[in-house]
Amino acid sequence: MARDYLAEKAAKKKTGQKALWLLMILLVIVVSMVIKIVLTGSLKPDVFSGLPSSDEAYTVAKQFIRPTLKTTSTNFSDSHYQFAKTSDSVYVIQSEVNYKDDKNEATSTKFKIILKYNGGQANQQKNWEMLNLSVY
Repeated sequence: MARDYLAEKAAKKKTGQKALWLLMILLVIVVSMVIKIVLTGSLKPDVFSGLPSSDEAYTVAKQFIRPTLKTTSTNFSDSHYQFAKTSDSVYVIQSEVNYKDDKNEATSTKFKIILKYNGGQANQQKNWEMLNLSVY
């Protein structure tokens, strides 16, 4: 009888440990879901939320153009840009940038950039490819 009691006790202990681990895993999942909802407002994955908007494409276009100007004081015409799509993932943006050149004179330059969206987060430059840049 003593052996049956000890075997039952060991089996219950093992079952209790499994149940505890299962509860801990469920708790971690629930806590991570709550944190995701609090931080992003939804449970949807942010991997692919559709094609980028014109504002997102223009923001990335500015990231491509800034290094070509060789100045830190740039002012893009955010409300006056033109936007078009030539296909699902190819964007054409025309706008103007004002900056101070190396002689500290105010200069205005118009540009046209063609970007291809490769997927991923739309606000990251690494997910885009510049196909063409025309400055005039």
